[in-house]
Amino acid sequence: MTSIRHLLNVNELGHGTTPLLLIHGLGCDQTVWRRLLPMLENDYRLILVDLAGFGYSAPQAYDAKRHGTPSGHADDIAALCDELNLEDAVMLGHSIGGTIGMLASIQRPKAFRRLAMVCSSARYLDDPPDYRGGYTREQLESLMQLMEQNYQDWAGTVSRVALGDAATESRQLNLQQRFLEVSPDVLRPLANSIFLGDTRHHLAHVTVPSLIVQAARDAMVPLEAAQYLQQHLSESELVVLDTGGHYPQLTAPDILAKALQARLVMQGG
Repeated sequence: MTSIRHLLNVNELGHGTTPLLLIHGLGCDQTVWRRLLPMLENDYRLILVDLAGFGYSAPQAYDAKRHGTPSGHADDIAALCDELNLEDAVMLGHSIGGTIGMLASIQRPKAFRRLAMVCSSARYLDDPPDYRGGYTREQLESLMQLMEQNYQDWAGTVSRVALGDAATESRQLNLQQRFLEVSPDVLRPLANSIFLGDTRHHLAHVTVPSLIVQAARDAMVPLEAAQYLQQHLSESELVVLDTGGHYPQLTAPDILAKALQARLVMQGG
């Protein structure tokens, strides 16, 4: 039987003893953390994964039905925790990667001592009058329609919007290319599940302390969505980075690293 470590292209590096499991977001792979890693490798045993269907994960890792939802990927992460015998690890997840790690922690609470969720959201769709996810249903359905009709235009639009005021031509092209390297058959169902889905009902079941890290100017996830996570996750802390864009690990790794070091390393996380 092929190990989940092989299926998810797990790579380990770093000089520390505390495991830090890094989970990338939609349309990316483990290389999205590259600029951040040198700032963490002295403090942690870094564990990098490619979610099924992304990066260099094994083709046989992907199941169209199971991996069309964040929960399917969370099952993989829970299995990886078992295989690696993880205990008291830190989970660092970006965007939907944070949600996937959070869902995995419900299944394997003893595997983690802390969750760090960067620019994550429990729901992208507005639910007035009490919840602001950042998008109306019409906006999200239009975005998904563009994805169906012209995948390249969708990748260009999303990469530009996601980077926001942190965008440069090279960064935008880099992110767009990351999206285009993923099969539309993989990305579309998962994107639909994420953008039109709702994971708020899971928050009450999370027992692992959480650090919510949010960019101050993120067009994909408004501050209100990050505040909602902080208010509904037990033992949680919200840190707002003075930076723009949805990908601080790409555009402001030094700022993100300082926030993580101050609240994870210094507190024994």
